[in-house]
Amino acid sequence: MTARQAAAAAAADLKWLTNSAALLGRPLRYHAREAKWWGLVRLLVDRLGLTLTAAARAATAALRAPDSPAPIDAVADPSGSAALVVDLPRYESIFLANLSRALVLETPRRRGRTTHRAARDAISAASRYGVDIGLVRSALERSPAERLEMLEANVAFVRAMKRAAK
Repeated sequence: MTARQAAAAAAADLKWLTNSAALLGRPLRYHAREAKWWGLVRLLVDRLGLTLTAAARAATAALRAPDSPAPIDAVADPSGSAALVVDLPRYESIFLANLSRALVLETPRRRGRTTHRAARDAISAASRYGVDIGLVRSALERSPAERLEMLEANVAFVRAMKRAAK
């Protein structure tokens, strides 16, 4: 996982992530578990207004709890009159959506020219799978005007069948 992917999975800016790690004295590791923790910290800081250290402690407490469908008390007042409750299954579903988006959209592009071997491999894979490649090849051997005539004949056939069905 790259730094940009980790930041996107945590729903945070990369700058916020690096600055927060420096303030907490915590090394940045770019993997899903850390991104999940940073995402919860960011949520608690932005949405609830907790300080960075309090949010870090609450996120650690919430993520250490066993997997249970019930909400988890991350931080509680000793008297029990106030508590911060984290709905971990809901947060995990949001995090997994962010992680998926980060892995798909923030993946670095490969350098260099693309090869065209993939197209030949796709054709051979399709024929091994059982797709009739001969029909595709015969259509491609025709001129564009012939292909257009064939397409118009197909459209006319479909329209006639729809009229007959009504």
